[in-house]
Amino acid sequence: MKELVWILVVVIAGGSSLNAQKELSKRDQKKKAEFEAMIVAEEKYDELIIAADQAFKNKDYVKARMTYEEAIQYNAEKEQWLISKVNDLDILMARNIARKVDSIFVLPKVEEVALDVDLQLETSIEKRAVPAPLPVPKEAEEEVDEPLVEAVKAQQEQPEPDPTEELVKIAEEALVVEPPKEEAAKPVVKKQPVEKVKVKDDFADLPQGMTESEFDYPDHHVWRIVVKDGIDTIVYKRVKHRWGGDFCFKDDVSISQRIWNEEIEVYRKKYPSK
Repeated sequence: MKELVWILVVVIAGGSSLNAQKELSKRDQKKKAEFEAMIVAEEKYDELIIAADQAFKNKDYVKARMTYEEAIQYNAEKEQWLISKVNDLDILMARNIARKVDSIFVLPKVEEVALDVDLQLETSIEKRAVPAPLPVPKEAEEEVDEPLVEAVKAQQEQPEPDPTEELVKIAEEALVVEPPKEEAAKPVVKKQPVEKVKVKDDFADLPQGMTESEFDYPDHHVWRIVVKDGIDTIVYKRVKHRWGGDFCFKDDVSISQRIWNEEIEVYRKKYPSK
């Protein structure tokens, strides 16, 4: 009996010790904190990537670029891939804004506007309802019920017309003014506003030599130098983003800043500013 009681005491004591929460060591606490931080970082990374991809689809390239850059700190393994995404977006935005400064809005040619008006006129005429011709009444057939002799006799019995009354009747008819005939309604062509169209500037109005211009945008600054050298026209552009990054182009082809500086210097010596 004593042995049975002793066994029960040992079992109860062991169970209570197992139920007691064991305090983690500092090393384990550090590992736990690192693991929890990693879970939070993964969730934040996924959230930023979804937002960046959506901004890219919406062509909001500035937001997409900034969001990809923010995601770098939450995933060290994807750092190089994210950096390449950021660089690609920087080049894409620089190229887009460089092309934008060459776009101008002009009125369409006179021939195109006249052709559009003629087309509207034809459409208006086709849509008008043409009334069907009225049926021509048949001439009433002459019915002769009385004999010819009676007709002649009746005519002879009629009194001769008074010449005074005939003159009065002629005068009254002369005073009657007929109403003016209504002219056929002319088709009304609704004038559409002539909108300007977007075209690429050919720089035909620029003089020989160098023409320099600068353009400011909320997130970019653009320098453009148009060189007209004889029959050749060369367009140099340099784009600087608000957050940094400097990109150079020659006739819409990306070049290094060193080449840009060297060639511009050559043309500055050839065409010195007055």
